[in-house]
Amino acid sequence: MLRWYGTRPIADAIRGLVEVARDEDPEQLLTYANYPTAEYLPLESLDFLMFNVFLERQRDFRRYLTRLHHLAGDRPLVLGELGIPAGDGADGERQQAEALDWQLETALERGVAGTCVFSWTDEWWVGGERVEGWPFGLTRANRSPRPALETVTRWNQRTVRDLDFDWPRVSVVICAHNSADTLDECLAHTCALDYPSLEVILVDDGSRDATAEIARRYLRARLLRIPHSGLAIARNEGFRAARGDLIAYLDADAYPTPEWPYYLALAMDRPDVGGAGGPNLPPDDDPAGAQVVARSPGGPVHVLTDDDRAEHVPGCNMAFWKLVLSEVGGFDPVYAAAGDDVDLCWKALARDWKIGFHPAALVWHHRRSGLREYLRQQRTYGRSEALVEARHPERFTPAGTARWRGRIYNSLTAPLRQQRIYRGAYGAAAYQSVYHAEGHALDLVHQVGVPIAALLVLTAPLAALSGWLAAPALVAIAFLAVLGGIDVAKAQPPRDMSRGRLRFRASVAVHHLLQPLVRWWARNRHRQPALRGLASRQALPTPVQRVRGGIVVVPEDRPRSELAAALVGTLRCRGIRAMHPSGWEDCDASLALSPLVRGELQTSSHPEGFVQIRIRPRPRPRLLAAGLVAGLVATAFSPVLAVVFMLPAASLAQGAIRARRLPARMLAKGETSS
Repeated sequence: MLRWYGTRPIADAIRGLVEVARDEDPEQLLTYANYPTAEYLPLESLDFLMFNVFLERQRDFRRYLTRLHHLAGDRPLVLGELGIPAGDGADGERQQAEALDWQLETALERGVAGTCVFSWTDEWWVGGERVEGWPFGLTRANRSPRPALETVTRWNQRTVRDLDFDWPRVSVVICAHNSADTLDECLAHTCALDYPSLEVILVDDGSRDATAEIARRYLRARLLRIPHSGLAIARNEGFRAARGDLIAYLDADAYPTPEWPYYLALAMDRPDVGGAGGPNLPPDDDPAGAQVVARSPGGPVHVLTDDDRAEHVPGCNMAFWKLVLSEVGGFDPVYAAAGDDVDLCWKALARDWKIGFHPAALVWHHRRSGLREYLRQQRTYGRSEALVEARHPERFTPAGTARWRGRIYNSLTAPLRQQRIYRGAYGAAAYQSVYHAEGHALDLVHQVGVPIAALLVLTAPLAALSGWLAAPALVAIAFLAVLGGIDVAKAQPPRDMSRGRLRFRASVAVHHLLQPLVRWWARNRHRQPALRGLASRQALPTPVQRVRGGIVVVPEDRPRSELAAALVGTLRCRGIRAMHPSGWEDCDASLALSPLVRGELQTSSHPEGFVQIRIRPRPRPRLLAAGLVAGLVATAFSPVLAVVFMLPAASLAQGAIRARRLPARMLAKGETSS
């Protein structure tokens, strides 16, 4: 039917049925029994997602349930049908019971909201005719029970706590600074958790309100009071005081679901998994302003490299082994308000630890309510992003945006991407998957394109000199209008919102357009201070011996790899984007000398007891060609615009000069990073 009628007509028909049912009974929960072969159906109007899944290998079943959680987004997942047929004789019935045993256990371990076993009995009638050969029943056609019935009865009485799992000791660390408005709710839910070995630690980071008084009401919570020192130091104080093996972090404006610590522990499913996290969603009763912010960019979202592996989990819902926190040195104290979670995740990944993700390890997280509070938060995030970039430049683009290897995931934001559905020859593909393009393109357009467009709009007064000079401003205005229209179409209002949906979408679009400007301004304003405070400095053992043609010769006994690492640290302190190579390049580091020139840092241990250091300039041919084409196009419109040719020339000259002078200037002062 999907191939014959098309995906969109079927989805529209289901949506129409949902609307009819809601008109009759607005309080009724609605779903649709879907199958994996039609998982690509857009069914946003449903209250919960339901799939009929028949997989006979536990590994495949587990992986697919994790995938279905991501398809469900912020909605519960229910299995409408599962099971296998009973074969002939007692052995076949025993195999059916064994399969249902691991299927129901896996469904519970994956956080499925409910399961329906197919079926109760073998007796089936369709169109007045009896169906033969369907021994799926928990009872036989004569209603006598099969062994599978006892298995289902046993699992129907169990919760996630009853799983056969070696539950680790968990310490929940909540860092609070002037959090009296939300802390009571947070502690009420956290202290009510029934996890077998759990402690709650509240770190009061120099609050001046009633934060400490609220914490003292909860006997289960251990209160640590420290002078106001910032978020990272508060997190460190919490994990050092913790008695548990697994340290789970929760924000004071969030609260967990009852099963939260169990699913965090289950996410640590391999010895090389050092940390884990789960989704965070705004409570349904949050005001409309908070719901708008939840659908806006720059929030606490996770970045996934696979359905159950992450590149980053936000600090409001993450857990790490205490051993891993000690190994990476804990949280960097430089992060006073944000960025500490990104830095920690990347440090753990650099040491070959994996970060797990469990889609059922859910916390409810209140967002900022209102545009002013949201933009103030984004300004703080921009400052922190400058600190992260200074410490991990290889993970950022030249434009200053994070270079994620995984996929940024926000279940409240509809992806505006083309879907490619693998149907197979003659529609014979078994489990058809939806392939998405990388999710960075539209985000990059916002984070880079919006600030550039805003700068071009400011050139509008130049139109008084020449009519052609108004073109960039007009193009920028048109670009922002188109981007705003895309944001309006992409925004998803809450499912229960019946009025003001267009206004809600427009508000989300405004947030999307303003956020990159504030983030860009804050990031660039604090980039140099972040670099200056990056690392301590120490003098070289002996001064520079000789400088010839930009090549510096120094006496050096350290291994060349150590010297190269020290030089990279010094270059970063001086504001140069220096990135360690991957191992395939013929240089010790790659440098960003100018927009059109990159540098290659090279060292040579020759002659004996000395090291030669140079930086070789390398033009970026694609960017250079683009600059020349832009100059030709501009000159064709007006000879006055030939000045555009000066920009590539100036960039090339800047890169060449810096490559020649930088080694001597850097080392003549005897500065390398420790």
